[in-house]
Amino acid sequence: MRTHRPAVATALLAVLLVSGAACESAPARTAATPDADVVLAGELLQFRRDVPARRLQVRLTAREPLVVEGLDVVARGLPTSPADPRLVELRPGAAVDLPVVMEPADCAVEPGRPDAVVRLPDREVTVPLEDGGLVARLHAADCADQDLRTQADVTVAEVGRTLADGRPALRVTVRLSRLTGSDALRVAGIGSNTVYAISPAGPLPTLHTAPVDLALTMVPARCDTHALGESYRTGLIGLVLQLGDADPRPFVLTPPDDVRRQLETFAVETCRSAAD
Repeated sequence: MRTHRPAVATALLAVLLVSGAACESAPARTAATPDADVVLAGELLQFRRDVPARRLQVRLTAREPLVVEGLDVVARGLPTSPADPRLVELRPGAAVDLPVVMEPADCAVEPGRPDAVVRLPDREVTVPLEDGGLVARLHAADCADQDLRTQADVTVAEVGRTLADGRPALRVTVRLSRLTGSDALRVAGIGSNTVYAISPAGPLPTLHTAPVDLALTMVPARCDTHALGESYRTGLIGLVLQLGDADPRPFVLTPPDDVRRQLETFAVETCRSAAD
């Protein structure tokens, strides 16, 4: 029988999967085959680049060579689906990130701590995931977004070219329309964008019943390689919205793909023209 030294297990923050190990407060788990010879450590992370796609990363570290055929994340209130099922080889001590995609949160339940059900060629093992409160934060934010989107539609209605203080700019019209409910939806502020400086071109509106428009002026303000390299964020419009009596909170408006391409292309062309 193989003997594992406690010092190695501690250094890897490893979790030894033994028969009968369970917690009354843990969410329901997929059945797994316990194996005293398998030690895995896991974390649940989200990188900034993955936010628009609702993608999360499961970081696994193994004590011995393993082949992972797939995995599922089990977290009460926050369902996910595999983003890219594939064979992955884990080398001892080397961390590997495996993606999953967050589905709409279940707002009828309180969020629970996450586990990864890891599929190996001959068995499944369940690995508790360290997340630093990520699941709870994602659950709260997604439920707030669901409440808002149930009551109102927030879309880009029009994009046109203009000038702002003599500089090339875009005039973007964001339309807020009532879907259900009666809570007032107030535009409390303008959020950030990696490349564009965004400012209101008029008063900040409040949606009651009839649709209202928010006029924005968007000026390419950062032309450095790092900023332009984050093109996945260039086409996102940050707002601060307040629904009813709730606190104002950030809201990221993700326009349709054609509008996002228009915003990204305009930024690159404007930056290149300024450099010539």
